[in-house]
Amino acid sequence: MEIYLTVRRQKTTIFLVSKENSTVRDVKTQLNSILNVAPAAQQLYKDDNVLEDSKQLAEYGYNSAQSKAQSPGQMTLALLDGEEFEKVSIAEYSQPPELPDVMKPQAQNSGGISAKAE
Repeated sequence: MEIYLTVRRQKTTIFLVSKENSTVRDVKTQLNSILNVAPAAQQLYKDDNVLEDSKQLAEYGYNSAQSKAQSPGQMTLALLDGEEFEKVSIAEYSQPPELPDVMKPQAQNSGGISAKAE
C-alpha cells in the first residue's frame, strides 16, 4: 500500500510517496534524486530516534492507515557536515497575515432581505 511522508530539514519540507514495505534506504534514495546528497550522508529521524537503513517503514509505524495524503507521516532529515551529522533543526511554519476587512465573511441579516420603509 502507498504511504505519504513529509521529510523536514531546516526550512525545507519534502513530500514523498512510498510503500509500507520500502526500507529507510529507499527513502534516502528518493531524497538523493531530489537533493543530490548521497544516502550515506543522510540521517533520518522519527521522534528524535535515528531510523536504520535496513528496516522497513512499516516497522517504524508508517502504514497506509496512518500516513495518508491529508496527514502524512513525519520524518526529520540531518545531513553529514564534515565528520558528523548536523544537529536537527526545523523552522516553524510562518503564520499568514490577517485577512483584510474586505475579504472577511460578512454577518448575514437575521431577517433575510431588507426592504426600504416608505
